[in-house]
Amino acid sequence: MKPERILVALQGSDSDATSLKAACELAPLFDADIRGLFVEPDPAAYMLWTGPGAAGASVVSSAIDTVREEAAKASVEAQRQFDEAITAHELKDASFKRIIDSPSEAAEQARLVRLLVTCPRAAAGKGSLADFTAACLVEEGCPIYVPRGGAIPPKSICIAWDGSKEAARAAFAAAPLFKEGMEVTILHSARNLDYHDRAASAPNRLSHWLTARGVEAESREIDGKSGLGDGLLDAAAKADLLVAGAYGHSRIAQFMFGGVTRQLLTAEDGPSLLMAH
Repeated sequence: MKPERILVALQGSDSDATSLKAACELAPLFDADIRGLFVEPDPAAYMLWTGPGAAGASVVSSAIDTVREEAAKASVEAQRQFDEAITAHELKDASFKRIIDSPSEAAEQARLVRLLVTCPRAAAGKGSLADFTAACLVEEGCPIYVPRGGAIPPKSICIAWDGSKEAARAAFAAAPLFKEGMEVTILHSARNLDYHDRAASAPNRLSHWLTARGVEAESREIDGKSGLGDGLLDAAAKADLLVAGAYGHSRIAQFMFGGVTRQLLTAEDGPSLLMAH
């Protein structure tokens, strides 16, 4: 048994391959075992979609049966891909679990987990794993890793730094990935920072923390004139991984008015992403 755990969210589709590959490659870097989790949609949720009456009850019953049948097939496929990936990477410490719960209840599986690896579509708020991924990140405080093609282990890492507790937690979550001699860039901006936040946001606070780990980082200021999210993505375009805090403001505010977190999570291109709240 390994001292750390990596959770990988699966849905029994082709998109699982990318998440599984990333989880298997990250596991030895974190000295972690892998736990595959298939989160089955709750058929009872269909009760909310129909009106009263016998006709509605008939539709609900048929829909529930269909959901259960499709979920059973998807679970079998998810476990098949999971077993194949574990075998291909010659990993021994791994387990698979199928769970039927609401997204927030299912997210309890992320407790005592070092990382949740999830597909870009779920991170962007789309598909069956979207609510589960969001609950793990925000409600459970579990860092998420979104694979987008960056090398594992990463050769170059960019860190979005504003001195916030979310940014610090993201840096802590990524700590096993920082190695001596690698290219690390601290991306920072004074834009939209309150006066009291500016001392905490100084990049040398993070660079000293990295130096103690044998990593010499350079700092680069982002002007943010075209939007801080776009500025971060542009600056990190050639990196393997972008590390950033998530939802420094409330999710409601981010949803209504946009926000850096949403831009990073919904980006179609760019480096792989590690985020913490």
